[in-house]
Formats: sequence, C-alpha cells, structure tokens
Amino acid sequence: MDLPRVVIAGVSSGCGKTTVATGLMGALSSTGLKVQGFKIGPDFIDPTYHTMVTNRKSRNLDAWMLPEKTILGLFQQNASGCDIAVIEGVMGLFDGIEGKRGNGSTASIARLLGSPVILVVDVWGMAGTAAAIVEGCKALDKRLNIAGVILNRVSGEKHARMCGNAIESTTGVPVIGELPRDTGIGLPERHLGLVPTTEKPELRERLDKISEFVKSNVDLSEVLEVAKSAPSLEKVQLKKPTRTRHVRIGVAYDEAFNFYYQDALDALSAAGAEICFFSPIHDRVVSDEFDALYIGGGFPEIFAEQLESNQSFRSSIKKKVEDGLPVFAECGGLMYLTRSITGFEGASHSMVGVLDCQTRMVTKLTLSYTYASVIKENILAKPGATIKGHEFHHSKLEGVPADASFAYVMKHGSGINAEKDGWLEHNTLAQYMHINFGASPKFASNFIETCFKYKRR
Repeated sequence: MDLPRVVIAGVSSGCGKTTVATGLMGALSSTGLKVQGFKIGPDFIDPTYHTMVTNRKSRNLDAWMLPEKTILGLFQQNASGCDIAVIEGVMGLFDGIEGKRGNGSTASIARLLGSPVILVVDVWGMAGTAAAIVEGCKALDKRLNIAGVILNRVSGEKHARMCGNAIESTTGVPVIGELPRDTGIGLPERHLGLVPTTEKPELRERLDKISEFVKSNVDLSEVLEVAKSAPSLEKVQLKKPTRTRHVRIGVAYDEAFNFYYQDALDALSAAGAEICFFSPIHDRVVSDEFDALYIGGGFPEIFAEQLESNQSFRSSIKKKVEDGLPVFAECGGLMYLTRSITGFEGASHSMVGVLDCQTRMVTKLTLSYTYASVIKENILAKPGATIKGHEFHHSKLEGVPADASFAYVMKHGSGINAEKDGWLEHNTLAQYMHINFGASPKFASNFIETCFKYKRR
C-alpha cells in the first residue's frame, strides 16, 4: 500500500516542531494537496491545529495505548486517498516512556510506519554543534531514515549557511528549510500547552500566517520527495464491530470541554452510538434524548465562572446522574462533577456536586502514562480487565470520602487518591485517566450495552 508520509520530529520539546508541522500541513494544503495530519503520543490540542489547516480530522498514533496493528490500521484507513500524511512527533525524537527510546517515542512510530523523518533543529545560539546533534540522531538508531533537516530560529543568511554546511558535510542529510527567528508566529500557550482552537476561532488567521511563513522558507518539493520515498506498507484491515444497538450519547463539547480522541468517538459510533454534542456552558438543561453522557477533559478551571453561572444545567445534570443516567467523565469532566473548583488565584466556583469533594488547582503537573487493573464492575469493564491510558493535569481532589468506591487500582500512574482511580457514584465513572476507545473496542461495546439497558428501563 503506497502512502506518501513523513514524520516531523524535534530534537527536544520546545524546538518548534508543532509550529513547523502545522505550518507545513497548511502550506501543502494551500497548494491543493490532500493532507492528512497525525500526532504521535497523548495530545488533544495539537491535532485541533492540524484539523484547522487541513480541513481533515487529525488522528493520534500512540504506541502505549494502541496496539501496533491498530496503529497501522488506523494510519492506513485515514491516510488512504491523501497526497501526503504529515505526522508530528512528540517531545524529542527518542523520548519514550520513562525516558526509554523505545515504546511511545517518535522514533518507534517512525520505524513502525517505515516513515522517513525530517528533523527540526532549533539552531539559535549554535552553528557547527547542529551537525553533532543530527549525526547523533543518525547514529543512535540506524534503522531510522533521517531524510532532511529544517533549521528553526535562524538569525540570518550567514548563520543558516554555517549550520547548513556543517550538517550536510558532516552527516550527508540535506537541509530543506531555514526558518528565520520570528517572534510573531508563535502559538498561544497556557499551563497544559497550547490553547485549544475551540476557544480562539481567530487562530485561523495566525495559522494562515504560519503556513505562509513555512511555505516561504521550506522547500515543499523536497518534502514531497521525502514523503514519496517511504516504502509500501502491507495492508492491515481492522475488524469492524458488529453494531447491534442504537443509543444516543451526549458528548460535552465547548470552550471548557474538548479533549477527545477522534478515534475514540469513531469507536463509540461503530459500536452503536449516535454522538450528540452538548455544552455545559451554553445549554440550559441536559436533553432527555440522551442515553448517556461522556464528559471529557479540557479547561473547566478557565471557564469555572461560566460553568458556575449556568445553575440550571448543573442542577439538571445532577438530577440525571442521581436518576441513574450512565456518565463517563475524564479529568476535566471529573473536576466538573465535584462540589467546586478552586483556581490558581484562590477563587472558588461551585460545580455539579455529584462527587463529594473539592477540586483545587496546583502548580505541580501530574503527567504520566497509566496502567490500571479493574477491581470493581463499572460501565466500561469487569474486574480482572486492565486499562491503559494517560493522565495530564494541574489539579487534585481534596476531601475525598474514606468510603468512596473506586473501579481501578493504578499499576502505573497516580489516579485520584491513594493510587485508586475511577470513582463510582450511581451509574457514573469519573477518573483522572484518559483512555482511547479506539484501543479498546470492548470497552466501547460495554459502554453501549450499559446505555442500552438505561434506555430500555
């Protein structure tokens, strides 16, 4: 199966790979090409930037949560029919789980997909050392095809020439782009990374500017040649679930809640769900047509005042939960279901109050892949099952009752309290751990079955 593809990898976090990758997707799309974006690793925000510039839903390729066959199948399924797939890496090229350069790294996905790599190197404050960095990346894993380099934050033509000559003469890898230092093209950030596009539709103008910037400073024909050099892939056909039920799942989607994997929503749809979006900020009540709710992550702490002011919706969702409506809540959704959220500045705002505790924002970042063992039956799984995911938040729950019931014991990761996660309350499962239903179709089917039972009451 011939699928032109290229991995845009960084030598470290903060080297500019998201700006370069997104700008490259936009630049290629502006020439009339069909571009499919992908993001390696557990990231909800970067794919929204890809989606905005390509007008195609970007997908995540995560070697921790997704089996290799699933990654290959999802990649082929979504890249098929496109002119080029641009795959943005995560952190540095070899940064994997617990610092290992294998599982979870950009390099591991590049190897799996047989994809050539274009390396983004921030050369501010260096010249010949850039060659050492590129040579080191080549030497560390000779199975990788590092096919090009894009220099970022170049101070001028002389600087670009010095870096380029050193890299090409030492490593033999061509420099195919030289991006001048430009403080006007950065992307807006906050405590969990970039600001989601759902909050700032005006980002389209900024992304258009970045795309033009990349188009003017990167040889797009060379990028295409690199992508076309990727070897053919053996076709992988993923098994499609048998759709035996039809339920409506309300998915919270607005400024406060927007952290979802597209493949997770697709898996729920394939298992029998009609996905219906709703807004805890703007809607007045929970629709009676929903057979379940899925409240994903996001930034409820940023929009806590708006969430608090929508008292009718908070009362409505609490009543639904107490009535037994199945609810799956992840991270931001978990926070929303507590009694209150206290922000970084100390202001506290009332939330739904289904979970008898408070959420407090903290400076310490909890960031980890997770692995959990199911110890109590819940809307997704039965005891004995295991679940992989990740956690990524700047908050903690305070005042969790001693008799709170939890679905999981964490084998890797922190969870909510004492290495437990998946708070069970009524027919609700609320957890800090993010999962991807695309990796676990069985969990999607179990959720649909729970929804169907509620529907038939």
